[in-house]
Amino acid sequence: MLGRSRDPNERLDPVRWRPPGRGALLRLTVVAVLLATAAGLVWLRPMTSPCSAAPDVSAAPAAPAAAKSGSPTPDGKQTIPANEPTVPAGPDGKPAAPERRPAIPEGTVGVPVRLADPTGLALVRPGNVVDLLRLDDGGDSIPIASAALVLDVTGADDPASGGLLLALAPEQAGRAVAGQGHGFAILIRPG
Repeated sequence: MLGRSRDPNERLDPVRWRPPGRGALLRLTVVAVLLATAAGLVWLRPMTSPCSAAPDVSAAPAAPAAAKSGSPTPDGKQTIPANEPTVPAGPDGKPAAPERRPAIPEGTVGVPVRLADPTGLALVRPGNVVDLLRLDDGGDSIPIASAALVLDVTGADDPASGGLLLALAPEQAGRAVAGQGHGFAILIRPG
């Protein structure tokens, strides 16, 4: 028989369980209290999200025409006229700056463009109308889009990372992303 001693007088005593000492009980108690405290803090903290949700206007009933700003409706909800912007409060209680999300006009797509000469970014503002040109390898310019709406200007203070977001028709967007060249140039239209 493998694993057995050949001594017939040998005893195999079972291992006896010893209760934990005072130090082990103290450590277990401290760990349990800390876990319960952490669970309580997570459960009791206010429910805030880093993103502010847009108000649900689809489910809101139409407010009567005579209702004034902030007046309660019969169901107790506050009314906010559609022409008044809602701006969430910042951490100091003052109204926070509204989020800048450029609205892409219907029938167009937003196309990000990096200019060959990024100093032109300082001259362009959202809402301007520009002509987009591609600079080819021979130094010539190829018209890509005319009367493109500038939706956003990013990084005007840092020319290395700046660019434009333009609203282009789908066929103009296809020409802008296809083809090769040394970048883009813009012509700013008056008005």
